[in-house]
Amino acid sequence: MKILVVMTAKATLHLLDGEQHPSGFWAEEFVVPYTLFKAAGHTVDVATIGGRAPTVDQTSIDPQFLQWVRPEGSPNEDAANAAEYVRVVEGTPQLKNPLALESLGEKDVAEYDGIYVSGGHGAIGDLPHSDALAQILRWAIAQDKPLATVCHGHTSLLALRDGEGRWPFEGYRMTAFSHSEEMVTNMAGRLPLILEAELTRLGARYEKAEKIWDSHVVVDRKLTTGQNPYSSKALAETFLEQLAKG
Repeated sequence: MKILVVMTAKATLHLLDGEQHPSGFWAEEFVVPYTLFKAAGHTVDVATIGGRAPTVDQTSIDPQFLQWVRPEGSPNEDAANAAEYVRVVEGTPQLKNPLALESLGEKDVAEYDGIYVSGGHGAIGDLPHSDALAQILRWAIAQDKPLATVCHGHTSLLALRDGEGRWPFEGYRMTAFSHSEEMVTNMAGRLPLILEAELTRLGARYEKAEKIWDSHVVVDRKLTTGQNPYSSKALAETFLEQLAKG
């Protein structure tokens, strides 16, 4: 099988107070699914807007920071995980020379068995504003492709509309990075959008884990969504199950 991984190309995020906050993609949300996809024998392509090499959010490879983005009481494997994230990020050629989303046509999309949108706060800055990405996702929906998004990867869904101007995921059960999780980040109150609020406004049946930072994955029809970085493993495993169903 062949999977397209879509990633943010933004290295900073413009906050409401004018700060250009260092950002990028969240390492765990790329590395864990990518590793599982490859281990399952799938070909994986990476694409960004303009084919620009994505930037890893430095806090996502900092073992001292990772303790704050996993649930209380979870195993402390932060040093080993950070080292593995760095190893994979540095050793993955697709991250150095990704495909340009603008170069992909309808026939190219048809060659993929599924599309996964990785996250990171950087995604807020470019994924919702890409006409090329919106078109790729429209083709994927029309072709009945399984889709998966995690954390802030859901921003890729916000601009989608069908031929009648409706959001194609209205009424879907889904999860995403929660308002309560946003409120304990150092960008609280300064973000351009809150995903939980945006998805609910558009008509999603939003749900989340009972405990902050805990793993939570939702499947509704061909859409698989994960709440936060700690959901990456369960999301990837669930997405692989969806792909196997065809």
